[in-house]
Amino acid sequence: MNLATSRMLASALAAAGLSAFAGHAHAEFIYARLVPGVGLQANGASDAVDLSSSGLTAVFASTANNWVAGDALNGTRAVAVDLATGVIEVVSRRTPQGGQPGEIIRGEQPVVSANGRHVAFLSYGTLGTNWQVGYKDRSTGALAVASSDATGVVAASGTETQPLSISGDGRYVAFASSSTNLGQTGGVKQIFVKDMQTGAVTMASRTSGGAASNGTCFLDPHALSENGRFLTFTCTADLTGGSAYGQLFLRDLQAGTTELVSRVGTSNTSSSAIVYRPAISPDGRFISFQNRGYGGLGYAAGTVESNSGVYIRDRQTQVTIPIPRPAEIPSNTYDTCTVSSISNAATVLLSCGLTVGPNVIPQVYLYIPGEASPERLTGGAGGAPGNGPSGYSLDVNTSGLSMAFASQASNIDPADTNGASDIFVLIEESLLNDVIFRTGFEN
Repeated sequence: MNLATSRMLASALAAAGLSAFAGHAHAEFIYARLVPGVGLQANGASDAVDLSSSGLTAVFASTANNWVAGDALNGTRAVAVDLATGVIEVVSRRTPQGGQPGEIIRGEQPVVSANGRHVAFLSYGTLGTNWQVGYKDRSTGALAVASSDATGVVAASGTETQPLSISGDGRYVAFASSSTNLGQTGGVKQIFVKDMQTGAVTMASRTSGGAASNGTCFLDPHALSENGRFLTFTCTADLTGGSAYGQLFLRDLQAGTTELVSRVGTSNTSSSAIVYRPAISPDGRFISFQNRGYGGLGYAAGTVESNSGVYIRDRQTQVTIPIPRPAEIPSNTYDTCTVSSISNAATVLLSCGLTVGPNVIPQVYLYIPGEASPERLTGGAGGAPGNGPSGYSLDVNTSGLSMAFASQASNIDPADTNGASDIFVLIEESLLNDVIFRTGFEN
C-alpha cells in the first residue's frame, strides 16, 4: 500500500466516522478506530461489537452520547456505523412518530443481519418487564420486541442478559430466557429462536428426541448460522447421551436434531472439561470454542505447551483440532486464549493473554489454518503490544477479510486520547473500494 493510497483511504475513512492510521501487522489491511466524526472522540466506552456479513456495517454498545446529535440518554445505547457510507445511527430507538425521531432507549449486546438492515439488542425496563430483546428495522425505523410469544406477548419474566444472535436475513433471533410463557420448563434457562416473520417461537435447547434441557443453557456471540438453521450453545445437561457437564451442542432447527460438538471424530464421547465461548462460522461448517481440559479432546495433556486452548471443529470432516499457541506467549500458561470468532474460511480471530511487564494483557490474534502461530493484530509503534486489554468482544466477517474488536489500549492509534474502550476495525483494501468511489477519491 503506497503513501498516496494510504492518504486517500484515511480521508475516506474520516468521512465515514473513522480515525484511520497505519497498520503494523498486515500491509493489505486498513486499521481504523470508530469515532463520532472528524476530529472527535467517543466520550464513553464502547464494546460488544458485531459485524455484518459484508464486514461494512459494525454495531456495538456504547456509553458515549456524542455519536449523534440530541442524545440525552444516561446509559448504554446500541450504535451502528456503516463503513461504506459514513452513516452513524443510534439503533436503540423507539419507532419514529409524527416525523420525529424515536426516543433513544437503552441498548446492549447488539447483533446485525447480513446486509446491516436489522439489528437486535437487549434493553432493560423499556420494552417490557426486566430485560427484553428489541428488533430494529433500520430501513423503516420500526422497533419491535423479539422476546415475545407467538401472540406477541412479551416474555413475562424477561430474558437473560446473555448475548444474542441473528440470522443473515434478520428473520431469526436467538436469545436465552426462563420465562414460562415462551415454553420454559423445569425452572431453568432455555434457548429460544424467534421467527420475526411468522411470530413463532422455538425452544432450541432440546435433545434429538425433543425433550427440553433439564439443565441451564447459555448463548455466546456468533451462535446462529447465517441461514438460521444451526444454533450453538453450551448446557449443563447431557442432551445427546454420554456427554460430560458443560458441553457444546448444535441444534439443527430444520431437522430437529441435536449433536455434540465438543468431541473428537464421530465419537459421542465429549471433552472431559467444561467448554466456553463457542462461535459458529456463517455457513455452519466450522465451530471454534475454548476448552480448559486441553487433554480432553484426544490430545495428550502435555500438548498444553503448544495449544492455545481454543479448538476448531469441522462438522464436514468431523475433525477437531487445537489452534496453536501464539509463538510469543510462553508455554504452560493457563487459559491462554478465550474469546473467538470464525469465518467461512476457518480463519479465527481470538483474544489471548500476553505478559507485558508485570501484567497479563489480552491481545487480539488472527489464526489462518496451516500457519504455525496466530499473528498479533494489536500493538503500537515498533510492534509493541497493546497497553490495555483487547478482544473481550470481537468478530470476523463471512470472508475473513473484515475484523472488529473492542480495546482499551491507547497505543494502537496515536490519536486515541479518550481513555476508554474503543471499537477498532481492520478492513482488507479491496472491500473499501466503495468508500473511495462514493466519497470522490480516485487512485
